[in-house]
Amino acid sequence: MSKRCNRVVVIKKDAKKKEIAEAVKKLQNSAEKKPVLSDFFGKLKGAFGDPIEYQQKIRNEWD
Repeated sequence: MSKRCNRVVVIKKDAKKKEIAEAVKKLQNSAEKKPVLSDFFGKLKGAFGDPIEYQQKIRNEWD
């Protein structure tokens, strides 16, 4: 049983069978990528500065 595909192939009205077959084959061969936060908002470059210092600051009970 094949997986359900939620992707779309856009073809021209006068497309040949060979072009359609190539588009479907390309769609089947491509791995489906799960979206991540950076896909929506871009990379959060330098949002917290140095990650180690930020983690130590958050975990420090005495500050």
